[in-house]
Amino acid sequence: MKTGKPTRLSEKLNAELDTIRRDYAASMASQLESFRSDLTIIASDAQRIIKSDTRNFLNENRSLFETRTEQIKRWLTISPYVISGLIATGIASMMAASWFWTSLLTRSELTELGLTRFDQGEQTWLTLDPAKTELKTCTLAGSPVICIKIEER
Repeated sequence: MKTGKPTRLSEKLNAELDTIRRDYAASMASQLESFRSDLTIIASDAQRIIKSDTRNFLNENRSLFETRTEQIKRWLTISPYVISGLIATGIASMMAASWFWTSLLTRSELTELGLTRFDQGEQTWLTLDPAKTELKTCTLAGSPVICIKIEER
């Protein structure tokens, strides 16, 4: 036999629901605290990695920048001499090639025409090859001039 006040079903269900709610709230609070601590650890690790990577990146770029700056300073010191040397070498080689080409062309044309050039002191002499050339007197524009007749064969 039962004595005392009978408990209603709704009160019993409400009491069980309150217990479930309290357990669920405690479980959620525990999970949130665990999630919060995990996120804090992840964020601090990410921050540490980012700081480390940024520091390494800046150090590498600083050394690269310093190396490039030194190279630029070196080239700025050397470059006027290099450029002047290249220009002087270019001019000298053009002059040498021009002189060589002119001397080859002049000598070969003169020899083909039957003339030989001699340089003595400050004078230049041309001699005629009697087999190819003949010295004559010609009339140009009504005036007599000395001409060299070249026989082409």
